[in-house]
Amino acid sequence: MAGRTGACGIDLAIFDLDDVLAALDRPRRLRWLAAATGKAPEHFDATVWRSDFEPSAEAGAFPTGAEYLAEFNRRSGCALTREQWIEARKQAMTLDPETLAVARDLRARCRIALLTNNGALLKEGLPDLVPDVCAVFGDACHASYEFRARKPDPEVYRRLAARHGTDPARALMIDDEPRNVQGALDAGLQALRFQGAARLREDLAALLQPRRPRRQPWATRPSRRS
Repeated sequence: MAGRTGACGIDLAIFDLDDVLAALDRPRRLRWLAAATGKAPEHFDATVWRSDFEPSAEAGAFPTGAEYLAEFNRRSGCALTREQWIEARKQAMTLDPETLAVARDLRARCRIALLTNNGALLKEGLPDLVPDVCAVFGDACHASYEFRARKPDPEVYRRLAARHGTDPARALMIDDEPRNVQGALDAGLQALRFQGAARLREDLAALLQPRRPRRQPWATRPSRRS
């Protein structure tokens, strides 16, 4: 997809989801799953999130939400429905309207996209989980599994930039994790570490401030006629 030229060298601004556009309360998700299944919260932490399952899912091992959920249930020994899995995620998420407003304002200056380290079921559930985010980002909501690589692997950033027809040097990654910021820099993107909506506005203002062209030494002011 060909892109339009953005402001001050930025054609595409990429936002992380968890703890940027929406806070994620991981212990609350574990408690919800425990209440729904009768298993201890630690059970899900051990069998799912502290195993190799999530990293592999985030890197594209399970290309559909149904395949992801089947493996989730196999590892955890549960029979969660799609709706239950999504509800557990939803209960743990709190939208940050101020950061979403930053994204909405930035959209007037360049294209925007979302990139989260997640699998297929999370991507498929985004309209239910964060409808306001989907309304702002549209079809530019991406999860890492789509690119068969996960942050901070430089390839995921390059592949997303290519998907949007953008030179990596003209893309900006906004992420709360220092290692993901570094991964974007290693991929040739520009990057900002997210430290709250107010700080993000300041950082973007400094980054996007138009630079005045340097005055050539031989340039002179036009003479005034007497």
